[in-house]
Amino acid sequence: MSKNDDQGRPPPPKTTTPAVREEERFPDPIEALTSGLGDDPALGDLIAFRQSRPDLKEAARMSRQFNNEAHRVAYAVGGHPQATTVASGLGLAALLFDSLVSVWPVDSLDEVDAKLALARARGPFGTDQEADYVASLEPATARRIRLMRAAFHVGELTVPPAPPAPSLDDRNLAAWPRLRYDLRDLLPLRGGQPVLTIAPESWIAFARSGPDFGGLRDRIVRMLATAERLFELARANEDGKSRELRLAAEGAQMLAYLTACQAMVWQARSKADLDVKRDVARIINDRACRPDPLHQQAAVRHIVDEAIWVHRRLGLSEPALFTPDWTEIV
Repeated sequence: MSKNDDQGRPPPPKTTTPAVREEERFPDPIEALTSGLGDDPALGDLIAFRQSRPDLKEAARMSRQFNNEAHRVAYAVGGHPQATTVASGLGLAALLFDSLVSVWPVDSLDEVDAKLALARARGPFGTDQEADYVASLEPATARRIRLMRAAFHVGELTVPPAPPAPSLDDRNLAAWPRLRYDLRDLLPLRGGQPVLTIAPESWIAFARSGPDFGGLRDRIVRMLATAERLFELARANEDGKSRELRLAAEGAQMLAYLTACQAMVWQARSKADLDVKRDVARIINDRACRPDPLHQQAAVRHIVDEAIWVHRRLGLSEPALFTPDWTEIV
């Protein structure tokens, strides 16, 4: 790319973010993003939350990095004696970042890039097939693919084409960009020995921690009720405040679905926790007939499908690995 040096990709980062390195225990990214709102956010708080711009590209990179590292740890020769728990902590962190990327709405091409890049990295996402190919998929696998596509769907926004193919005079072709944003260009190659920048003991502590499930359920109920009331007020408002009310309603809705994903990612530590998780699934399932964004409803279902594999690593019994009887939305 002698004539197009600006089309190259930055090298893989050598470390994770400074905030992660300095923490004794990795923080729940959803909790870190939403804890400042409190239990009864003001209208201005919800508007500010809706208009905030978390770095979804970085969230997608972190999700992919932690998922890769979970596999390194789990299958490393002569690894940590509690490798399964360490890998589970990494897997939980990856799913929390997944939740953030999938639930957040698309406001710019940055969100588009993050969602599409993580969808390609996660799989199964499906590939282009010849017209004469007959698909042979289990119904559960086909449903998983549909939910993942819906969870990371970027809407009707027109996505610019990927970088052009190299011309006859271009060089450095091995580094020619494959896509506008490709996580493979930003991370070390998969496999090999673990490259943890956080002590394994911190990941063990993270895997064994968890939120107050009752508090999460209460926040979901409150925020969904808040969103419905604000949408209703926005439709009836005649004082020129409809936009602000609608932004706040969307902020409350996003907060509810992020919290639902949080509840689905974390493992139940008791029968009471499991009962709350069932309540959360029922609450989200009841939203299938509401005009809530499809990608947010699909995100919760997608997270349930993915979290069950991490929960199995943690040794949860089959009754705790519940799969809700979802109302089909895709």
